[in-house]
Amino acid sequence: MNSLPSNGCIQPSPSPDGRTRLYASPPRLSEPLRVLLLVPEMVPAWIATFIGQAREQDWLDVQVLAISGTSVPRVVATPLDMRGLLAFERRRRLKSTALELVDITRGDKAVSSATRLQAESPAIELRLAQVRPDLVLTLGPLPCSKRLADLTPWGCWNIDASLLDPVAAGLSLLAPVLQDDAATPIELELQVHRSWRAPISLSASYGTTHFGSFTQQRERAFLKLPMLLLRTMRRIAANELDVPRHHVAELRLKSSPVPGRMGAGARALATHLLRTALWQLRKRRAVLPWVLVMRRDAEPLDPKAPEVRLPSVIAAKPGDYWADPCVVDAAGRALVFVEEVTPSGKGTVACLELESGKVRRLGLAIEEPGHLSFPQVFQQDGTWYMTLESSAQKRVSLYRASDFPLGWRRVVDLVTDRFCLDPILHFHEGRWYLFATVSENRNSTWDELFLFFSDELTGPFQPHPANPILSDVRRARPAGRLFQYGSKLIRPSQDCASGYGSAVVFNEVLEMTPERYSEQTMSRLKPYWSDSLVACHTYSAAAGVEFLDARGYRLSSIPGSDRNAVDGGSAQRVPPIPAKAARETLAPVIPPKGAA
Repeated sequence: MNSLPSNGCIQPSPSPDGRTRLYASPPRLSEPLRVLLLVPEMVPAWIATFIGQAREQDWLDVQVLAISGTSVPRVVATPLDMRGLLAFERRRRLKSTALELVDITRGDKAVSSATRLQAESPAIELRLAQVRPDLVLTLGPLPCSKRLADLTPWGCWNIDASLLDPVAAGLSLLAPVLQDDAATPIELELQVHRSWRAPISLSASYGTTHFGSFTQQRERAFLKLPMLLLRTMRRIAANELDVPRHHVAELRLKSSPVPGRMGAGARALATHLLRTALWQLRKRRAVLPWVLVMRRDAEPLDPKAPEVRLPSVIAAKPGDYWADPCVVDAAGRALVFVEEVTPSGKGTVACLELESGKVRRLGLAIEEPGHLSFPQVFQQDGTWYMTLESSAQKRVSLYRASDFPLGWRRVVDLVTDRFCLDPILHFHEGRWYLFATVSENRNSTWDELFLFFSDELTGPFQPHPANPILSDVRRARPAGRLFQYGSKLIRPSQDCASGYGSAVVFNEVLEMTPERYSEQTMSRLKPYWSDSLVACHTYSAAAGVEFLDARGYRLSSIPGSDRNAVDGGSAQRVPPIPAKAARETLAPVIPPKGAA
């Protein structure tokens, strides 16, 4: 293990741009993948974002040429009721920032070097000969697309209007709204021209469905497009795609069948209005703060069929709340580290102690200027360490106990300049693995699970070649540390499709190496033990006790919830909740075909 300084904070070896890499260079790649991007001078913002992110990759070289006299292609033959829906959305003055047109030739240094050429100019072929790209990307077809494909190994891919039209792009994203699906798939696919082959799936992700607005539904999905295209480029560089060479192809958004296509726009509008009205009603029904739920049983919770019987509720003092429990066995003491949030909204890390059915708050463990949450405490070589979420500081840090359990010192930043959520460290077969969901482009913090690994606890941590290892709002975000159940390694995660932290999902890790990662879902645990609860999103077990956290509407109706743990040295008993007469049977989550 690397030695740690007694004072200060060491840093891992920085990347050339000072940021932790999210994507590993493809193996056996002798030189960067060269991509020539031919675009109008005005492009959707997500294209500009892709260019900026591509410039951060050492395995990818994207050169941009602005073609004068061209424009972004538009969707044709939009049904009348769909046009009515789009007009209604415009009247609401909702903006789609991902599709907003920006000047590719000005401002951003990453794209300011674009060269203006004519669409049919021989200068394009001359530049092609100079750049010698592996792939050509265009925004819509060009008159010279076939010639460009003949001269380029991976051919010429025309980005379809369904990904570009500032008004009518992404209409297929209405399907989950009309089908009442909590999760929306967004998938890039490639259709090779004059080919009998079915469309080729390139990259995909699942996000939360926005039922109240088509514009917001599309915005959530299209904020992912730069990363999906970047991941496609990496698959090309790694030679993982079976695509015919030297062909013209169409890069498009996979179309989900819209049920009952006639009148789909009108039905979507009705759904938006109804869901918006219901949302306004729910806003008046205050959701109460998170509480801790403690389970004591002779048998630990079975991740194949989780059942919570006779749990106890532990609530913070009025005005505060506790969440994200992490319980540890410290020489026979059952200590619970929690996120503690005060009425000001600031999060800190506090420590509780359980003893003989009582709980007491020992005090604050870590407080910093920014919001802190999700403490994960573990012992290594006789020393106590902690990771926590400090996404506001755009880092994942490792803390070491100087005076356990309330004295801690930040000793190393494991991830830098990245917006990471709910990080988890796990030691497996001689290596350290770091899990965290990452927001790359103002997109959701619930959907994309990244993995990093290192030979040493203090790093440096390298991005896993399968990143992101999971792109699915239904089970990506971590819900507690990995644990062993019999011979199985289990990763708890959150289902955020229908709302933040609506359930805990248990996943069996099938393979975890520096080259490969795979898991399968075993079960989904909702807070079924009380009609008053609507969410639970963290699981932790140690010292013969298990903890969840939960929140709901009528906390006072739950027996035991009016008992608050008292600050200082005093303690209070925590009575159990009576079990419900009928318990929910939890079936395994089966992701739809094609899910990541």
